[in-house]
Amino acid sequence: MRLSTMSAYNRLPHAPDCDCSVCWSRREMAKPAPSPSTRCAQCRPASARPIRTLQMGCIGGTWKPLVSEWQVEPAYICEKHTPPERPAKWWSVAYQDSTSAPSEQFPF
Repeated sequence: MRLSTMSAYNRLPHAPDCDCSVCWSRREMAKPAPSPSTRCAQCRPASARPIRTLQMGCIGGTWKPLVSEWQVEPAYICEKHTPPERPAKWWSVAYQDSTSAPSEQFPF
């Protein structure tokens, strides 16, 4: 194929049920990937909002609140998304001292 024919070929639309690697990749990338860091409906971030303004001040010709009373709602992370307090059990085998090695010596 000549270059002009190849570029024309590449611009042809794919069939709706096309199973080529390009269409498959496009479909897979469109799927939402569940991630452990993705929060669920139970998890919520921390929030703070002003309830009442206690003192106003004129800054640059505009009245703005200087001191306010705030309502703070702490974050909530469900049990599923709470990180463990210590590393996984398998991590403890990363360090082995000499007592765990065989004590006999092999001749060379």
